[in-house]
Amino acid sequence: MADAEKVYRAHPRDLPTYDQATSEELHRLTQNTDWNYSLFDCCSPGTLCFTSCCLPCLAFGKTQARLRDPTLQSYDPINGDCIIWSFLSLSLTQWIYQTIRRGELRNKYGIEGSCCGDCCVSMCCGCCALIQEEKEAEIRTRPQVTGYQMAPQMAYPQ
Repeated sequence: MADAEKVYRAHPRDLPTYDQATSEELHRLTQNTDWNYSLFDCCSPGTLCFTSCCLPCLAFGKTQARLRDPTLQSYDPINGDCIIWSFLSLSLTQWIYQTIRRGELRNKYGIEGSCCGDCCVSMCCGCCALIQEEKEAEIRTRPQVTGYQMAPQMAYPQ
């Protein structure tokens, strides 16, 4: 996927098949130990920027929902993560929760960094961090990157 394919998609649609991406491109996206998007690449798309600045709990909740279910089939804008974020923001401690979740995202995808760096980014540039995390989760959970995923109803009973 060329840089032109590095376009944020709020909701999955017109999903390409796994074969449409070359193995080199897949390896570059999935094995990249750095963020695919810069922290300061936060002005595009405008809708995500607006949501992250005005309603950060919704952006945070969507990212966490995407990490659980990349298809967002059961996504609800007001979810548990959104409520926790909102509650913590009343005492200005939402950055602690974001630091924890950012670290989990980094560990899940093998992105280099540290808890200290996550803390500084979440505290000082929370909105930019939310945008970076959502864009990173979106690109790394695309079907052409992850390949075929067995549907839950097709799972073999244990």
